[in-house]
Amino acid sequence: MIEVELKARLERDEILDFVNKLKSLGFTRYNKVEEIDIYFNGIDRDFRETDEALRIRKSIDIDKKDINYYLVYKGPKMDNISKTREEYEVTVSDGETTKIILENLGFKSLPPIKKIREIYKNNEITISLDNVEGVGYFVEFEKMIKSESEKKEALNDLMGLIKSLNIDEDRLIKLSYLELRDRHEEKK
Repeated sequence: MIEVELKARLERDEILDFVNKLKSLGFTRYNKVEEIDIYFNGIDRDFRETDEALRIRKSIDIDKKDINYYLVYKGPKMDNISKTREEYEVTVSDGETTKIILENLGFKSLPPIKKIREIYKNNEITISLDNVEGVGYFVEFEKMIKSESEKKEALNDLMGLIKSLNIDEDRLIKLSYLELRDRHEEKK
């Protein structure tokens, strides 16, 4: 699968108005989760240099208290506009054991990225409002597609939605939360 994704920074005082706009466009709240992402660096290459990502995500549904773990690989970004990339995800039953297996194979874990994510959906588009610990507030617009031939149409759909929500294109961010945290840490 290919995840077509755009991300923008939000200010905390914009969130309530943003949620109201989403609802007026037919988006409904799907759930609210706490996500803890542990990223790994490659054995034979530096994923920061190759623009890849390997992570274990612990997802805690705040309403239902369900806990799920996912192992995710993301390939390099496919363009200079968005965060579109191939993505492969599997559910794992034990995140800690999966982490131990990867570390024993030589993958190096990084300090976790923690966020509270409120998810809204409308048909094929998912919007996530994220409060990322130590980094700030963001909104992600995502649409999953099956082939690269669908990418242009998906990007147009997401860009149209962004414009209807009055988000300027200059607010779009291509960096991952890991990259944003690294830059924030460098400034300290």
